Amino acid sequence: MKPRYPIMESSAPLDAPSETVISMQYLLVTPFAALTPAELLAHFRRRAVDNYFPLPAGKAKHVASAAPILNNEFTLNNETHRLGNEFAWLHNPSPDLEWLILLHKFYYSRDLALAYDYSGDERYADKWVGLVSSWIEQVPDGFLNSQVTGRRLQQWLLAYHYFVPGRNCSAVNAEFLLVFLASIQSQAVFLSNHLTPAGNHRTIELSAIFTVAVMFPELSASAELLAFAQRELLDNLRQDFLADGVQKELSTDYHHTVLKNFLRVRELAELNRLTLPAEFDALMREALEFSIYAHKPDGWLPAINDGDINSYLGLLRKAEPYYPSDALSYVLSQGKVGKPPMQRSRLFADSGYCILRSDWKEQPYADGRYLFFDCGQLGFGSHGHYDLLNFEMAAFGRSLIVDPGRYTYHEHQSDGINWRHAFKGTAAHNTVMVDGKDQMAYRCHEPVGPQPIASVLSFESNPGFDFVHGRALSPLYEVDHQRSMFFAETEYWIVNDVLLATDAHRYEQFFHLGPEAQGQTVLQGQGIRAPNLLIAQARRAEIEITIKPGWVSPEYGVKQPAPVVSFSQENSGSGWFQTVLYPYKDNDTNLHVETIPVTSLGQSVPATQALALSIIIQAKTTCYHDYFFLANQSCLSEHRFADVTCRAQVVFIRRDAEGGILSVRAYMAEWLEIAGRTLLDSIGNPVCLNYAMGQLHIDAINGSLPA
Repeated sequence: MKPRYPIMESSAPLDAPSETVISMQYLLVTPFAALTPAELLAHFRRRAVDNYFPLPAGKAKHVASAAPILNNEFTLNNETHRLGNEFAWLHNPSPDLEWLILLHKFYYSRDLALAYDYSGDERYADKWVGLVSSWIEQVPDGFLNSQVTGRRLQQWLLAYHYFVPGRNCSAVNAEFLLVFLASIQSQAVFLSNHLTPAGNHRTIELSAIFTVAVMFPELSASAELLAFAQRELLDNLRQDFLADGVQKELSTDYHHTVLKNFLRVRELAELNRLTLPAEFDALMREALEFSIYAHKPDGWLPAINDGDINSYLGLLRKAEPYYPSDALSYVLSQGKVGKPPMQRSRLFADSGYCILRSDWKEQPYADGRYLFFDCGQLGFGSHGHYDLLNFEMAAFGRSLIVDPGRYTYHEHQSDGINWRHAFKGTAAHNTVMVDGKDQMAYRCHEPVGPQPIASVLSFESNPGFDFVHGRALSPLYEVDHQRSMFFAETEYWIVNDVLLATDAHRYEQFFHLGPEAQGQTVLQGQGIRAPNLLIAQARRAEIEITIKPGWVSPEYGVKQPAPVVSFSQENSGSGWFQTVLYPYKDNDTNLHVETIPVTSLGQSVPATQALALSIIIQAKTTCYHDYFFLANQSCLSEHRFADVTCRAQVVFIRRDAEGGILSVRAYMAEWLEIAGRTLLDSIGNPVCLNYAMGQLHIDAINGSLPA
């Protein structure tokens, strides 16, 4: 039975309303407070809907999705529970609090609304009215937390627009409408007094307040709520995004949650002829810029820190009319319209995110090579993983090395495994674990105590190569982990891990492959072969390589088996790994990696000081012999390897099968001599050097950061 709420007409005293008595005068502004309930319902049914978001039409799939809800069967976060006819909203049938949170967020009301739109079947409207009515009757404002209220208001208003304006839905009568209006006003006022202090929750809550205030000017609190929301939204936009445009929780998924909510504000403002400050749009453009770079060539987004594996290209399409740009058009059209972004690869310095790409004009567009290198901190709030110096890599339309995602927020251990810890811990990321420890003490939610620290020591991107050097320090061990990425010929990556320490440690380096590599990954030499990916290191007796079982979670509550490649070593002090990641399209491609001795002043130098690799890449029609040198010390000194003498931090040389030099790249270089021929003499003035196709370019160091 639906709850009944006595309605107090406008002549009733203002101090009279109780929980079950609604005062029209208290709820509504003039002249609406003077209407009868029936007249008010007629007003809202007649009211124009062109000031709300365009409503997509319902489809048969929504009828299928809504059918279980008619029987109180809810599948939330991939977990299904069937509740009784008179179920209690405050009872959680799941061990996971997130299930109850989703029940109260009402996302499923969209299915009811669209099923009604498609079929005209009043059962869907009856169900929505029944669920909303019983929720209002049983649940106090603010139950669970404020962001749940914000999400619920958004979902209620979406469904409302399918059932009321322009409709004659019999389930929505005057009595329910008044109860509904009273509740959304009460919840919006509650939110304005109990905003989450910061982060994506606050943004969602402010967006919901703004929506209620804009869509229902008839409510007595709307004018005040609108002024409050407009003021707080701009301030929150300033606080939510770092100066480089990345949302401060440093989750790629939540970055877009926040972006979506601010975009909803922007759309509603436009539809209702409200003017937003110019600064609002400027900050939104910065946030969109990160999104343009962060999406992989195949259109998906890496799940850095908490979040699902998603694509937000649909969101970017919605943003395009408000924030048009050549780069946005280019990414959305996969290179068919617009112009490529200004930079091929880019550092977002405040977040520590570096995105390295091959040429934006590469076709097919999805074949582009992409690497997202995370040199950032844990991030604000509770969504950070212990993943400093983690990365994700894609090429040829596939995600080849992936961040496994989040899987769950709770620690329920029905199978004896704390899956929250398993997906949040260091071992679940493409970085190096020391002594089997996380980078900080595990906590299910927000971190407590000292946190690990990450930094970008240098970043260089030019037409010939990219080079990024990052650092991570943990409060749990003495090891100074430094990782650099060299993007060679915009073709493949060389990952250099140096672990500086004085005591004995065990170092384990992980590469999490995608689910497509499950059952198709084999050991090959000192590395592995997987679909479209070769991973190889130079042979070293102290290194053990294994393929372990792992998981990738594309969405909450779902995990798929996927292989994990592990290189490990026990060391009495400092250690190092040097790894070649080669994405290939030609199945005949083979890779062979060896170390080359490095000397300085006639003496061999340890790998923690400088090292060099010989990399032979044999494909169907080509054979390249590449040489790579890296000095791990900040001060430059002369080194020799093969037939090369250099005074540089990085040197890369590509030769053909006959030994002819095809290209030379160098970073922080003062002197370079190959086979007795001096190519660079710039002592005291380090530069970038690029030589290819007979052309030599020597440029000042750009984009570097002080160590």
